[in-house]
Parts: sequence; C-alpha cells; structure tokens
Amino acid sequence: MNPKVKLGAVAMLAAAAMTTTSIVSATSATAAPANTADRTITAAAPGFTKPTPQGQKNAIALAGKAIAAQEKSLVKSEDDVFSLEKATSVGGAQYLTYNRTYKGLPVYGGGVVVATDGAGLKVSTLETAQKTELNLDVKPSLSARKAANKARTLVAKVESVTTPKLVVHALAETGAPRLAWEVVVSGSSKTAPSVQHVYVDALNGSILSNWDAVKMGTGNGFYNGQVTIATTPSYTMRDNTRSGLACGGQGGTPYTKSTDSWGNGQGTNLETACVDAYWAAQKEWDMLKDWFNYNGFNGRGGGFPARVGLNQVNAFWNGSYTNFGHNQANTQQATPMDVVGHEYGHAIYQFAGSGGGGGGGNEDGGLNESTGDIFGALLEHYANNSNDPADYTVGEEVNLVGQGPIRYMYKPSTNGDPDCYSSSIPNTEVHAAAGPQNHWFYLLAEGTNPGGGKPNSPVCGGPSSLTGIGIQKAGQIYLASLQLRTTSSLTHARARSATLTAAKQQFPNSCTEFNAVKAAWTAVSVPAVSGEPSCTIQNPNDFSIAVNPATVSVQAGASASATVNTAVTAGSAQNVALTATGAPSGTTVSFSPSSVTAGQSSSVSIATSASTPTGNYTITVNGAGSSVSHSTTFKLSVTGQPGQDDFSVSVNPSSATVNAGGSTSATLSTAVTSGNAQNVSLSASGAPSGVTVSFSPASVTAGGSSTVNISASSSVQAGNYTITLTGTGASAAHGTSFALTVNGDTGGTTWQEWKQYNAGDVVTYNGASYRCLQSHTSLPGWEPPIVPALWQAI
Repeated sequence: MNPKVKLGAVAMLAAAAMTTTSIVSATSATAAPANTADRTITAAAPGFTKPTPQGQKNAIALAGKAIAAQEKSLVKSEDDVFSLEKATSVGGAQYLTYNRTYKGLPVYGGGVVVATDGAGLKVSTLETAQKTELNLDVKPSLSARKAANKARTLVAKVESVTTPKLVVHALAETGAPRLAWEVVVSGSSKTAPSVQHVYVDALNGSILSNWDAVKMGTGNGFYNGQVTIATTPSYTMRDNTRSGLACGGQGGTPYTKSTDSWGNGQGTNLETACVDAYWAAQKEWDMLKDWFNYNGFNGRGGGFPARVGLNQVNAFWNGSYTNFGHNQANTQQATPMDVVGHEYGHAIYQFAGSGGGGGGGNEDGGLNESTGDIFGALLEHYANNSNDPADYTVGEEVNLVGQGPIRYMYKPSTNGDPDCYSSSIPNTEVHAAAGPQNHWFYLLAEGTNPGGGKPNSPVCGGPSSLTGIGIQKAGQIYLASLQLRTTSSLTHARARSATLTAAKQQFPNSCTEFNAVKAAWTAVSVPAVSGEPSCTIQNPNDFSIAVNPATVSVQAGASASATVNTAVTAGSAQNVALTATGAPSGTTVSFSPSSVTAGQSSSVSIATSASTPTGNYTITVNGAGSSVSHSTTFKLSVTGQPGQDDFSVSVNPSSATVNAGGSTSATLSTAVTSGNAQNVSLSASGAPSGVTVSFSPASVTAGGSSTVNISASSSVQAGNYTITLTGTGASAAHGTSFALTVNGDTGGTTWQEWKQYNAGDVVTYNGASYRCLQSHTSLPGWEPPIVPALWQAI
C-alpha cells in the first residue's frame, strides 16, 4: 500500500498564498518518488511567434474590415449584425469568431471565423457555413410551450427544460433557413445521461436538428504515482490559477479536508480518483498553453470541474463537467490520464470555432470521439510520467471490460474498428467511427515505421511509407483546424480541408507539414475535395511598402508631408530602414522615424527651397529589410511662385497593363496654375525598347488635353516600367509619371489587394492568367494561385 505523503513545512508556507501546491498519493500500488511527475516543459512547437497585444488589436481591426469587405460572400442581409464572440490563438495564428444576429435573433449556423497571422496584418481565411441570405418573418406560429413539449420527446427521463429561445436556424445541410425555438433538455436515456440541444421549427413544430452535449467515453486506469496539485488555502480541491477547474463527488461540490494530503493510493478510493482526474486536467491545461499557446479548455481561459464516483462502467462529458465511473470489475476508478484527456478533449471540441457544440450525426460523433483520443495521447506525451509511458492506445491499463485496450490509434482494426474512411462511416457507431481520424493522426505524428519501439502503421492508399512530423506539431495543426469550424457538424472531408488550411497558417514558411497532413489523409482514404488548399513556398519573411498620398503638390519654398505604410506579407516582421532618391535640387526628404518594424508607419517630410525648379518629379522610397528590400514611388509636383506663368500636367489613368504586341491609351491634361496660358509641347521618356509613345495633338495650350497612345511590340521584355510624360512651355516644364506593365511569357501581375472582382474577370499573376469564379473583394493573402475556390487558372 502506498502511505499518505505529508506535505509538512511546504504546506504551511503555501497556506498563506492564494493557491497551494500539494504532493499527493494517486492510484499507485507502489509509491513513487515525489518528483515522479516533474519534468522539463517541452519548448513551444516551432513555426510561430506568440501574438503580441498589438498584434491582437491589429487582428480584430483587420477582421472587422475583412467582414465589411466580404458582405456578399458572407450572404449578409440588411438585418444581419456581426459581433465578436471570442478571439483565440493557436501557435502563431489568430482566430476571431463572430456571432451573427438577424433582426435581433441569434443565427444558428451563421457564425463567421476570420483567421489572421500572428501580427494581425494578413487575413488567411474567412469562412461561414451559412449559404443563403436571410429573408424571413421572425414571428412564430408555434408557442414556446409546445416547442418545449416537442423537445422533451427526445429524452426518456427529463430532469430539466430550459426556457425556449427564438433563433434563426441556418445550417446549410438542413435546408432553407427557418425560424426555430432552441430548447435544452437535460435528463437521461435508458442507459446514459443526456443533455439534448433541440431546434424546433417555430412554424410547423418539426425538429430541425438536435445534438447531445453528453459525449460518452471509456476509461483507462493506470496510476500516476505521487504528483503535485494546486489547491486552495483551505485545502479544497479547486484551482484558483486555472479558472473553473475543480474535482469532487457526484453532488458537484469539490472535496475539502483539514490537511493538504489527498488519497490513499487505492483504486476504489474516490478521493484518490479525484487526484488522478484533477492532476491530469491541470497537466492538459498546461499542455494547451505550453505547446500550443491556447488559453484554457475553451480557448478563453475557461475550465470545467470533474466529478468522480459515477456508478457506471464509463466516463463522459456533458457540456458542463466531466464525470468518471469505474471499470467492470469495480477494482479501480476510470480516471487515468488518457481518459481525463479524452473527456476534456470533448470540451475543447465543443467550444472551438463557431460550431456551437457538436453535431448529431455519427460521422461528426466519430470525429468528436477521435478528438478525445487525440488529446488523451497528447496529454500522455506532454506529461511524460514514468508511471504511464506515452502511447497511442486507449484503455490499456484499466482493462475496462476485461479485454485490454478499447482502441488502437495506430491500427484501429486491431479491435475491429475501421482503419480508413469509407461510405459506411456516417452509419458506424461513433467510437468505432473514430478509427479513420485516429489512424490519420498517428500517421501524421509518427509515420508508418517510426521505430524506437513504436508500432508500425498500415496505409489504405497513397505511398506505402510516410514520415511523421512529431506529435506536438500534429497536435498544433489539429487544434488550429478546430478553430476553423463554422458548422455544428464536421465531416472527414471538412476535417481534411481544415487541417490543410491550418498547416499553412501554423507553418507558413514550409510545405513539409502541409504535405504530411495531405499524405496522411490520403493514406486513410479521405479524398481531396473541391477547392482544397494548395501550398507554395513563399519568401520566409517579407513585407510591402506604399506611400499615401501617391501625389504630393507643394509650392517652391514650402513643405509637404506624406505617410509610408508597411505591412508583413509573409513570415515575421523585420526592421525596415527608409531612404529616398529622385528629389529635385533644393529639396530634402526625411522620415520620422527613419526605420520601422514591418507593419508600422513613418511620416515623410518633403521640404523645398525657393530655388527648387518647378516641375513634376518621381521620388522613390526605398525600404531595406534584413531579408529583402522593396521600393515604391510617389509623385512630387513643385509649382512656381505666384505671378509667374505656370501650368500643371497630369495623366489619367496613371497606369495600365498591356500584353506584348498590344497597346493602350490615356489622357494627358494640363491646367493653368498661375499667370497666363502658354503653349505646351509634349514628349515622353523612359519607355523601354519596343514601346512607342505618341501624342495627339503633340502640343496644347495650357488648359487643354491630349491623347497619349502607347504601343508595345511583341519583342518587348515583360516587366514594370515608369514612363515620364513631360510638358515644356515658354516659362516652365513639368512632368508626370505613367506606370506601364508589360505581360510576356514569364511575368506580369494585374491582380490587386482590396479590389472588387466580379465572376468572369480575368487577371494575371506572375505571368499566369486566372478567371474569377466568385465575386469578392480581394484580401491580403488571397492571391489567385493559393485560392482556387475564387480563381481558375486559364
């Protein structure tokens, strides 16, 4: 027997603090050293920088702009309002979830998830499950009482029924949006507890959809040995450092005692069972923080209590707390690490993304059960407890029903569960339906032949040999994918697409993880879906630079100002040093500050002197980063002193794109800026070889205009060129710039960020042509090659 371990002086010193750290006996037949569970925290998974408070503010601001720009793709009606529900992070990506209301009613299935990079400067995805613009009456025909009575029919023994709440039911898979009553009925079926979330049609009384918050699990009973747990000063099993976390009996009250020594090491002792459950939940909380930069079980710093002493051969999560029973032999409680990790994994699944809980179908249920198994395995690997070596089996220690493990993640068919996906999965019992995704996770983490004593794993398709990326990276990708849920029901096809998207978001500088995710899904026979993401390697760290306004006018001897804006376009922010060239004589250009971190702005001061020649000039602003440099231009128009005959020159449009062998035109306009009108002769310079520029007419009187004709021969080299258009008068000469892009066989990009594109529009990107498939406003990171759902290569 393992004797109780006294905390002694440590307990007395800790009693003055808000939280004490207790050394306790867990369900261990042989006492282990007090530091058995101590370990060095594994470093955070590579590939991300934790978002800063400013990055979080940036993400919220950018997400709001993205939603406003994408109202059409979000099928927003005039009566829709979006409000931020939560902002979470996984690794280096941020996920912002928005609720939708219609005429003041919550919209079930209308949530929106916006994903950005860690700096909050680039949108990677913007998703919603709603497919139809809402246009319906919000006056119910069915009373709330009748809706509650209808919902009660789904639970055999009813204990409580919530007050029905009127909502709009807009899940795409259930048909057209309908007005509905949402009712939560708690009770039990003939064999298990049940918390049914029911949506009753508010017009005809039919049940539109329902899902059960109770997710049944099964136990694995191995012993943790002597471990440390955080308790309150009054020796109550409640954690003040991890909100909501506590453990007690079936009444829901946390265990309390007069000393800080817990449990007797016996498998049937309930206080000992709470030690196991409580310690494992604390470790899972720490794992989410240390490995994935995730805050609590709900992503917002929230946790949930545990209960022990359930008189069932089972364990479950009911939407509010975890509950643990015992094995069939009733020799030990079902509170080991992988069971605890499994049940709290259901909580993570329920509160991730905008899914609103869990779907009612078996396929979603199988993915939910697999999620529990995945977090159980992750917890064992993180805790690194020698009393329970990490593995990929479920229930191997508790011998729940006398037959050893209940599931094998590396080869589910060992226990008769499917190794791979097939059309029968949606009709397979939920625990068995966990097989394909469990198998996928093992292949992603460990590969087919990991060695080191870990079991080999078969494949059902694709290459016969896969190399794993490690369980920490695999867990990071899977947790991130859950944040992208925008519907209550998840399918294997959606899981495949979401994990591929998450791999790109979490590891933007490499396609290794993305390709491993894809290969693992292929290996378990989950096929590609339409619009599936692809991966191309970008510059690891990159930025963009722009000047606003693009044209600055100033009278000789005066000063003017503009702003240089920078943004992170790939990887992490870097220091950018700013300089300028091209200023006319007598003019100085300075920056405040002279260097910025990509994503920040700088003020540009342009100071002219009385001797600065009048005219139009192109000033180049250079941004020199640590890994790459970029430049941009703005136009400076310097006017003469009052009383002098002078004029200005401008061109509209100021840029154009042509194919080699093509032509374009623009209008050059002049205006009298002081004194009298004068004759202005027109000329052009800076055109590349093979490009001709002509004017019709070749001279005008100031105040007149001329057509600029630009022709590119088939031999013109593709590229971006600046052509200066000059007007020379009797007393002054002025110029303006025209940006010409020539598309050849290997270059040219006409696609632009933050521009409205309509279905059928054709653009070029790096020399390739694409046709728009859906009308949208282009967001940063939505380039045609990486968003096949919006652009089709032609």
